[in-house]
Amino acid sequence: MHRLLVAFLAAIAFAGSALAADMRARMPVKAPIIVPPYNWTGFYVGLNIGGSWGKQDNNLVTTSGGAVLSNSANLDGVIGGGQIGYNWQVDQLVFGFEADFQGSGQKGDGDPIYTLPVGAVCGPFAVGCFGVGTPGATISYTDKLDWFGTVRARVGWAFDRWLPYVTGGWAYGHGEISGTTVTTTPTTTAFSATQNYSGWTVGGGLEWAFLNNWSAKVEYLYIDFGDGPTVAVSPSLNIVGGRMTDNIVRAGVNYKF
Repeated sequence: MHRLLVAFLAAIAFAGSALAADMRARMPVKAPIIVPPYNWTGFYVGLNIGGSWGKQDNNLVTTSGGAVLSNSANLDGVIGGGQIGYNWQVDQLVFGFEADFQGSGQKGDGDPIYTLPVGAVCGPFAVGCFGVGTPGATISYTDKLDWFGTVRARVGWAFDRWLPYVTGGWAYGHGEISGTTVTTTPTTTAFSATQNYSGWTVGGGLEWAFLNNWSAKVEYLYIDFGDGPTVAVSPSLNIVGGRMTDNIVRAGVNYKF
């Protein structure tokens, strides 16, 4: 009886030790993984593509400045290019600078800016006939923006991987006004002039960091390029380019170093 009691107690002690060891093995719990918020600080480069709709008002004037006819060209087209910039992030505030360069397919054909009535009788210096001097003469032109770029400041408020922002700064570009004067003779005379534009821009956008080093954005900019070139159409006539304005919407992707 004494041996049975000792064996029973030993079995209970062994079972208890095994249970305790098993419980100790299962008790540890891994600490939760804390993911730090995304940080926008750093250099980045990227590409973009989009579309634009712009406008330039132009005037046909005599070289003496005595008479004026107005005309406008809608400058619509596809744009595409690249950007480079740097961001600093302080808490949720993100600020930085960005420069971009765009190739542009923007152009517009001005409706015939002036057609001298066939029945008109004009001398070579008649202001009422704009000095064209040939009844039936038609002046038409094409207005183009070949390329442009901006240098801007950006300020945004980060919601982890989402960054809404506003932006503004300097805008520059290059354009051309070219066309022909056609008479009933018939005689065709070509004219053209280029312009380096310098103005300002303002806009905003939304950027999303979909990977640690990659982000995508959509952006709108309003651009005022300033006045256009003056084109000599004839010895007595000029087309004077007015203010060129532009609206662009583009999507892009950036790689952050």
